Amino acid sequence: MNGYRQVIVDGSPIGLRGLDEVFEALHTAGRKPGDAGLGAEIVARVRQEKNYIPASAQELFAAAFEREYAAYLARLESGETTRQRGYGMWRGYPRETIPWFPTVNEDLCNGCGICLKMCSTHCLAPTENGKVWVADPFACVIGCSSCANVCKPKAITFPPRSMLDAYKLKL
Repeated sequence: MNGYRQVIVDGSPIGLRGLDEVFEALHTAGRKPGDAGLGAEIVARVRQEKNYIPASAQELFAAAFEREYAAYLARLESGETTRQRGYGMWRGYPRETIPWFPTVNEDLCNGCGICLKMCSTHCLAPTENGKVWVADPFACVIGCSSCANVCKPKAITFPPRSMLDAYKLKL
């Protein structure tokens, strides 16, 4: 069975199967971030894994996949583990199935980096232009919103804490 994880596409979490396997195949084929047609190729391969990608949102998905692929390669080059690692369980649910993570409004982010210092799980990462993005959403500690609390321009938001009430403890 292919791995499952979620990716942020246009600010929303999207669950996908087989994305890490697609990235591994692209890496083996020598594809690099910025290669012509890379986003469209990833979209096509992800569709082959029986994932639904609306035609009207293909460009949004392609951009998100290219960003994720660049992060995947950066982790490989640095020796860090790739996202095929498990994120563990919370109240008996796989962490990857719980949509608790920050959303960063790039227009509001001033690039001060205070949130990066606050987050010890490296859920957030700097972009090339000095702003912040959600690099590893499932590394975020469920229930934590400290990065949003220290964000003076209020660029970081979380879902309502009440959404966690739906996850009752599984025995």
